[in-house]
Amino acid sequence: MSTFSLIVTLASLSLAAVMAVLLARMRREEQQRSDARVALLTGMSATDFLSEDEPAPDPEAFAAEPLYAPDATSLFAAPVPPSPWGPRLAIAGAIVALLAIVGSVAFRGSTGGQPGTPAPLELLALDHRQNGQVLSVSGRVRNPRGAGPVASPTATVFLFGPDGAFLTSGRALLETATLAGGAESGFAVAIPVNGAVARYRVSFRDSANRPIAHLDRRNSAPVARNQ
Repeated sequence: MSTFSLIVTLASLSLAAVMAVLLARMRREEQQRSDARVALLTGMSATDFLSEDEPAPDPEAFAAEPLYAPDATSLFAAPVPPSPWGPRLAIAGAIVALLAIVGSVAFRGSTGGQPGTPAPLELLALDHRQNGQVLSVSGRVRNPRGAGPVASPTATVFLFGPDGAFLTSGRALLETATLAGGAESGFAVAIPVNGAVARYRVSFRDSANRPIAHLDRRNSAPVARNQ
C-alpha cells in the first residue's frame, strides 16, 4: 500500500469515527430537549389558569347544552416537528461512502491499477567495436529467475565525448522478443559517430517505453575508445 492510499484510508476512518461521535451527541441532546418540552407541556396542562381575583362564572348564565371538552393532553400538545436526523444521517453516510470509495480507488491504483515494476535486469557482458564512423555496442542481459516476463525490451546506448558532453544515441531491440524470468538475450546497437567517443552508457526499456533498471554483473566496465 502506498503512502497516499494509507493516508486516505486513515483519514476516512478518522472522519467516520468523528461523525459517529458527533451524531450520537446531537441525537442525545435532541432527545433531552424533546423530553424537556414534553415535561413542560405536561406541567402546563395540569395548571389551573383561573386566577383567584377573577369571579367564577354563573352556571345558570349558560345554556344547558353539552359542551365538547377536549382532553387536556391533546389541548396543550405541541405539533411534533419532522425529525432532522433523516437528512443528517443521509449526508453523513454520503460523506463516509465517498471517502471510502476514494480510499478504495487509491488503494487499487497503488497495487493492481498499474503493472508492477519489472525486476532489474542483469548485465552479463558488454563490448564495443568501432568500424569507421560507426560504433557498435553489444552485450548480453538476463532477466532474474522468478521475475515476470518483459515484452519487446530495447537497449539504448548514449555516447559522450572527452569533455563529458552528450554526442548521440542509438537504440535496438533485444534478440529475444519476450524475455521470460531466468532467460538471457543478446543485443547489438550500431551508432554513427562524427567525433571522438570517450565513454558510453547503456540503458533498457520495456514495450511501454518505461525504463528498466539493470545490475552490472561484469567484472569491469569497458570504456569506448576510437580505434
